[in-house]
Amino acid sequence: MSCLLAAVMIGSALVGCSTTGTPIPEPEAASKHTSTTPAVRQTDDAGRGLPFRTEFPNRWNVNNNGSSYEPCTQVSDDVLNRFGLIAASVSDVAGSDFQTARGCRWKYHDDNSSYISQFVGNILRPEEGLTGHKALTSPGKSWLPDRSINGRRVLASSIGTGDCSVHVRSGDAVVVTSVTRFDLEPPPVAEICATASDFLRATLDEIPS
Repeated sequence: MSCLLAAVMIGSALVGCSTTGTPIPEPEAASKHTSTTPAVRQTDDAGRGLPFRTEFPNRWNVNNNGSSYEPCTQVSDDVLNRFGLIAASVSDVAGSDFQTARGCRWKYHDDNSSYISQFVGNILRPEEGLTGHKALTSPGKSWLPDRSINGRRVLASSIGTGDCSVHVRSGDAVVVTSVTRFDLEPPPVAEICATASDFLRATLDEIPS
């Protein structure tokens, strides 16, 4: 006699019947809630898209948020062309997540192992300004005389042949412009510093004080 017939005959569907197997719960939680991974930020504070796709969720972080300036979106192709740089060669200066340096580098047309980079990093003691920044970052650098560009104080440093960086304050951060030459006979440091200063001058209107 079937279970259905037995149930009808004795008035109860539960008497004499059993079901084998493992019950499968309904996926109520899955149907009511969907979890999504937040997208990695790809735009600057003004909504301009980066010229590359970053995989670093903390590319913008507490170590470099002292200025809204973003070199990767605010250095124009016109400026890059003027300095003999390849706009399409743009790359992130960050090699890992949560770095202090936030910015980009561009290679030269005539020597793609040499480049100009510009990046932002917070001043550790903003109340001490550029003087404190200079004191805290002196190891490994040779400091050249300070200069003034468009009325703003600019530091200049070199870590050796073929290298010069200039530093300008922006909010609670510094914007560093570095020229790195790997020529067999690189230009003198003074000439490289002049190029770094000229590049900074060409972008300074975009950099808030």
